[in-house]
Amino acid sequence: MGRAMAAATVAVTGATGFVGLTLCAALVARGRPVRALVRSPARAASLPARVHTVTGDLDDERALAALLDGAGAVVHVAGLVAARKPEAFHRVNVGGTERLLAAVGQVAPAPRVLLVSSLAARRPELSAYAASKRAGEAAVAAAGTEHCIVRPPAVYGPGDRATLPLFRQLSRGLIVVPRVKNGRFSLLHVDDLTRLVCVLLDTPGWAGEVLEPDDGRAGGYAWPDLADVAGAVLGRTVRCIEVPRAVVWCAAVAHEAGGAVRGRAPMLSRGKIGELCYPDWVCSSESMRHVQGWAPEVDFAEGFRRTLAWYRDQRWI
Repeated sequence: MGRAMAAATVAVTGATGFVGLTLCAALVARGRPVRALVRSPARAASLPARVHTVTGDLDDERALAALLDGAGAVVHVAGLVAARKPEAFHRVNVGGTERLLAAVGQVAPAPRVLLVSSLAARRPELSAYAASKRAGEAAVAAAGTEHCIVRPPAVYGPGDRATLPLFRQLSRGLIVVPRVKNGRFSLLHVDDLTRLVCVLLDTPGWAGEVLEPDDGRAGGYAWPDLADVAGAVLGRTVRCIEVPRAVVWCAAVAHEAGGAVRGRAPMLSRGKIGELCYPDWVCSSESMRHVQGWAPEVDFAEGFRRTLAWYRDQRWI
């Protein structure tokens, strides 16, 4: 690794989201200059003091040009994970990525692009979200710039609201989940994900790799495994009740209806049920074989302990 690579500014989109905040803090801790795209000065207040900010969004050509000016790499984290209408996923996750790539193409020399995608992109037919993530990956691959794609599985950790309902259930001793025959999935703590991104940024010569990092548990988890791990941490039994897909499907319809009334995007939707009921969300260890300098450090037992402590300290649980 040369000195120029170590000193180059890293541009970050989605910097004030769950992963983005953790990533910016990790980069600053490593002495990397960071420039973040933020929607408003108020949002910038949550970032570390040494992060330089550009106010704007992925629709703002001037903001994107300022974000990328002199940057050695851009980490594209921004994306939509919940939406009232399916077409919104394409508008943000595909259209936003294409606008960022167009701005990258206007910079000389062009910064390389690290896309934080989702393991859902493996199965684009399952939901509008999954389809949008796969299309975003395709746009990055077709742009012709040096790039790398990271497809994390379910990411959790302090500050995450998406997995908060699961942690609430586990902490109360009972989780209710969809029944999926032979269903297994991988997990990844946010600290391990952001550490991987930092390692990749210090690695020259990306060649369009598609990486699927996880927490190192071979074969992933089934829902009862999470109950067992949480129970061991809590020192009491945590029950796991699996319900038929039809039941959770009806719950998703109800959540969508409620979201429409309130004007909010539901976190539980029919598309999300399609993803949850797919049986194989285990990451490919083969994809990580050539990554040097990174290995997962946080298994679910430790991750559950840390995250639950944070939620309790913040009085989210």
